[in-house]
Amino acid sequence: MDDFDIRSALINKDLNICSSAISSKLTGQSLIDFIYELIYASAKVSYTGDPTLHPICIVNSIKNFIGDDKRNPSKTLLEFAIRYLFEFEFRYNDQDSLIEVQKRGLGQSIFVSDLEELCQTGDWEKAENVMAQTFIASDKSRATLDALVELALQNSFDCASFINHLLRGYQFQEKREDNWIFIKCIFEQIKKIQLESPHASVNISPNQIKRGIIKTGDIVLFAAMNRIWEGEYVRIRGYKRELSYWLGEIKFSGLEEVKLLDNHFLNDSNKLSFIELAEKIINKKETKSVIATDLLTLEAVRSISASIERHEIDYIGSRFNYLLN
Repeated sequence: MDDFDIRSALINKDLNICSSAISSKLTGQSLIDFIYELIYASAKVSYTGDPTLHPICIVNSIKNFIGDDKRNPSKTLLEFAIRYLFEFEFRYNDQDSLIEVQKRGLGQSIFVSDLEELCQTGDWEKAENVMAQTFIASDKSRATLDALVELALQNSFDCASFINHLLRGYQFQEKREDNWIFIKCIFEQIKKIQLESPHASVNISPNQIKRGIIKTGDIVLFAAMNRIWEGEYVRIRGYKRELSYWLGEIKFSGLEEVKLLDNHFLNDSNKLSFIELAEKIINKKETKSVIATDLLTLEAVRSISASIERHEIDYIGSRFNYLLN
């Protein structure tokens, strides 16, 4: 399979070519290539909605489900990823600022700190120009992406889920030639929020609030924050500084604990298939946004249930048993 033919088909919304690819035997490298092209296309989406429902979050979640059975990739999940992507328009001018900088030359020395300051003050036009310069000056490395991640996490409640899925999607293949597209993806999202000032570190970790999250908290947000926290990143100290502040801001008072069910969907781990559960969600007669929300929630359940005790599984299974109704 020619991955760039698929890339073109996705960007041009050619459903026939995409469906034909799914109907073929996608295994091994062909499956990896196809999923990466879905991730790439999702990073090129011009998106204005809730960052948690950004296409890159949905596509990366589907990638995680499919990873449970790579020999028999779910056509239902792949088809939904395409249909969800095709709900949006794509950015077509991503290279403009790079071309302009390359024509003009780098000029005076530019530092990542200059980019951070411009984003902080909301001077987005100048920030994009400086961003292009720092990207080219870094030999088109991921350094600019890592800096923007730290900025986005200054608003972790809004951006942590988006950032987690973008990082995971990017690292699935980490193709240097596509770095700029992922950088633009983050940049376009942080333009839409009012960045807070950098926060001081707080002496708290995800494990310290996990019990409260399991019983009553926002599992999608927590799963994302926890996975970023446990990741190996060059700027992990800065990421943890911002995440620790927001972990300390999570409140549990006034939240009613869930009633435990005897027969919730996580009861029998031996028969549990998250792929089948995700397919059931997709086959519901619901809007794409509702289905997308439920898929993200199920993916967070999948993540957190892998590292908690049996009695905690009962809380998660009971709380989110509605996903299969």
